[in-house]
Amino acid sequence: MLTPDTWKPAEADTPTEAPARSGPVRLTAQLVRSFGQFSLLTNVWTGVLFMLALFVGSWQAGLLGLVGAAVSTATAYAMGVDRRTIDLGTQGFSGCLTGIALYIFLGPHPSTYALTIGGAVVCVLAYSALTAILSPWRLPVLTSPFCVVVGVALTAAPAFTRVWPGGGVAALPIAAVPGVKYTWTDLWHGFFANISQVGLSAHWYVGAIMLVGLFVGGVRHGLAAALGSAVAVALSWALGVPPAALATGVYGYNAVLVAIALGTLFLARTTATALYTLVAVAVTTVLTAALNSFFAPFGGRTLSWPFIITAWLFLAAASSFPRLRRTA
Repeated sequence: MLTPDTWKPAEADTPTEAPARSGPVRLTAQLVRSFGQFSLLTNVWTGVLFMLALFVGSWQAGLLGLVGAAVSTATAYAMGVDRRTIDLGTQGFSGCLTGIALYIFLGPHPSTYALTIGGAVVCVLAYSALTAILSPWRLPVLTSPFCVVVGVALTAAPAFTRVWPGGGVAALPIAAVPGVKYTWTDLWHGFFANISQVGLSAHWYVGAIMLVGLFVGGVRHGLAAALGSAVAVALSWALGVPPAALATGVYGYNAVLVAIALGTLFLARTTATALYTLVAVAVTTVLTAALNSFFAPFGGRTLSWPFIITAWLFLAAASSFPRLRRTA
């Protein structure tokens, strides 16, 4: 995600970014920031609200997320990783997401805890490797370590009877049905679920708490997330995606992440950036549908690949446009 060498927090965030002085308090802040890094923010209170939201949605998902964050953080300490990156939560967030994803897709089995621990360790290695690979192009790692580790784990899981909970693997994508009808509930649930799905939760009230956390991290971040979610809802409705998928945030969470990344962090805040970000939000919404269809036949998961691909594409292209300026 974000590292001290590639990003500096906004002035509004600065008071909460200093590393804690004492050991236990510092460790707590590191773990909490692992949750906040879901949305690329390092604000401690954002992390607290994100963690609270996930425990409200499912205490087991929250617990496995905490286990993953703790294991990744401990691994980073053991490997001698720069303490600044640990303080920002960049070493723990992928392990945290890995624990949550494995619980969601594999269930609360002993093997899930074992995979979470192993996956959290590998996430630290993947983060360092991907940082080295992407640095010549000045591209951020984002959530790619999580996507790689969980993607491999879930693809391999059906081969292991002590891991896979059962059920079919391959499935053809379900085509949208023309003339679908939406309710107002579908739309406003979708608005909040787009945000909750950043933490792999489909509960709208989880998204409401997380949106508060985003505003606590910075008004611009909250507004960017809200706008990204609203655009994704509007575009999904205009294109006629299945109402249930819209209501549970399936098509919009990547748009939220893209809006935050491009609109508030990696590009200078200008009118040109705002328009550029809106195009990226639309692209990632459509790309989400494309990758859903791509992964479906072999039981793969889209996760946050649309966000990663779109962000990399638009950041790489930004240097060619004089009206855009990279800030990280």
